[in-house]
Amino acid sequence: MNDFVKVEVLHTGRLKYDRSLAFKELDSIPPVNQRGESFQSEVPLSSYLIEHPSGRRVVVDAGWHEDIRTRPEQHLGSDLWQFIEYDLPAGSSVREQLQARGLTPKDIDLVVISHLDVDHISGLELLKGAGRFLVSQPEWEFAAVSQEAWHQEVLVTPFALEPIPYGPYQAGLDVFGDGLLYLVHTPGHTPGHLSILAKVEKGWLLLASDAGYAERSWQEMILPGITSDPDQAMKSLQWVREFAGREDCVAALAHHEAKPIPMRF
Repeated sequence: MNDFVKVEVLHTGRLKYDRSLAFKELDSIPPVNQRGESFQSEVPLSSYLIEHPSGRRVVVDAGWHEDIRTRPEQHLGSDLWQFIEYDLPAGSSVREQLQARGLTPKDIDLVVISHLDVDHISGLELLKGAGRFLVSQPEWEFAAVSQEAWHQEVLVTPFALEPIPYGPYQAGLDVFGDGLLYLVHTPGHTPGHLSILAKVEKGWLLLASDAGYAERSWQEMILPGITSDPDQAMKSLQWVREFAGREDCVAALAHHEAKPIPMRF
């Protein structure tokens, strides 16, 4: 049996917002297009399909729900609906992408929620039937009630942070207990934010989620525009920067990385 996992990047929609949401430059983030086109960013939403050598499958985050194609205001809520622009091309929802690979949600053993922002959990209902849905306990305590509209159709299980060898706080979860897939506590953007470390064939793959919105974030140490704790966010981003610089780190990917990236590891 191989001693590594396989990871496929799935782009499960797109998002347009004022760039200050990604790179902190203002005290208050304006709605999309208010400041003009040069201040806007259009980025993908990423989900990840991970295959363990045992054959077990993990999906990380869920992208947009198919409802945003037909009833976006009802799905997103009127405030968010007016604050961003969104797009879900045909065939790109997490359900549709699994189907194209001959998979259904019942073929997914675990769904990992990096944090409970809407662009990560909007499509959770499309994965109904998967084995388990995991989120960190700190994230659940912080955001569960306010985000319930997007996860109420699935049973989400919060997990307590455990000691692991990696991360700014060396806390998280060794998913399979074999050191191949870690959920890493990287708080600051939200209190229970998770990054993912996957041992792939050529080394470590770091999925930084929203600890930084792009490689530029940790290269230039620019925090996200929204943070629950700026000091924690800076400590988490510093760890991402340091890990990304390791010789055995094959890539570090942000959830919203807009530049071309490899799609399989």
